[in-house]
Amino acid sequence: MTSSRPALILLNGLTTLDARVWERSRERDISPDDILRGDGKTCTALGIPEASARALAELAASGFHETEQERADRENVRIVTYDDTAYPDALRSLSDAPLALYIAGKWPLCAPTAVVGTRKCSSYGRAVGMALGRAIAQIGGTVLSGGALGIDASAHEGCLDAGGATAAVLGTGPDVVYPRGHERLYRRILEGGGVITEYPFGTGPKTWLFPRRNRIIAGLAERLAVVEAPMKSGAMITARLALEYGRDVWAVPGRIDEECGRGTNRLIADGAIPLVDIGEFASIISNGQLSLFSEPSAREAISNGMTDEEEKILHILEKNVHQTVDNIAAEGTMTAADVLSGLAVLAARSLIYQSGPGRWSAAPGIRKQP
Repeated sequence: MTSSRPALILLNGLTTLDARVWERSRERDISPDDILRGDGKTCTALGIPEASARALAELAASGFHETEQERADRENVRIVTYDDTAYPDALRSLSDAPLALYIAGKWPLCAPTAVVGTRKCSSYGRAVGMALGRAIAQIGGTVLSGGALGIDASAHEGCLDAGGATAAVLGTGPDVVYPRGHERLYRRILEGGGVITEYPFGTGPKTWLFPRRNRIIAGLAERLAVVEAPMKSGAMITARLALEYGRDVWAVPGRIDEECGRGTNRLIADGAIPLVDIGEFASIISNGQLSLFSEPSAREAISNGMTDEEEKILHILEKNVHQTVDNIAAEGTMTAADVLSGLAVLAARSLIYQSGPGRWSAAPGIRKQP
């Protein structure tokens, strides 16, 4: 039987499908050979709409999966499919994980911190983006962003200027530089890091592709920093996804009378960590993300001083973020009164924080990372 790789590259060629269709093929015992034939019956079984099924049949007939691999080999681009061992575990855990990734340059990169924000940033926002990029580079981390104008570009450039490694998650094919004028930045990123995309060669910029790629930024990042962002923006989408994935989200406070500050201020109000000092931020993430205890024995000492209820609550919040009192009470078989009492004590010790209206999370250095 044919390996899964050609079928995954073919399905990915539609640019609208994700890992859910591949999992469906397994559940319904549809083989890679069935998919490569691209017939209507297989597409119907996979839940692929009629128009997409016709497009898939055309791709299959043209030998898309073969020509795509041949071009990747010529242009020194790796295609990593969902079934490959090199596929990032951080993405594989997503229900809508990409079917394939096109990777040019270096990968994997160390401890990626995503820095995102608006394309229409202020001069202050640009300066903060560059300073964050430099700071992350100086502690040996990787800056992950989207290669766009504004905050993205400033973070990439700051990292590269400091001799660091950076990666751009593109909303286009690996061979398409967007926006125009970023050719030099693209080359610099490839020299000092890499570019990643789920979109095939030749895929040009389309409005709907960019929000879709944000799940890759949020999924790959160990943490996310938002510099400036309007309420309705790709950066806010990325931040919400990062929170959903259990990543630490930091936000730079902004002016309340400017649109680009409203998104970051709202994130802080909803429980994001205020990023008010770049040096402190760099120190925190270089020591394992807001590590409150320099020695394991210190962590154990505090644990030993807890009541059984407090220990149980902290254990629940170590595993799961954004938990309500009812969630904690149900999982820990405790009364709401016991939970509220325990939350008050743990919050006073800075072991937990309110990560949203009525929701609680363990402090980032305490929480077990996914």
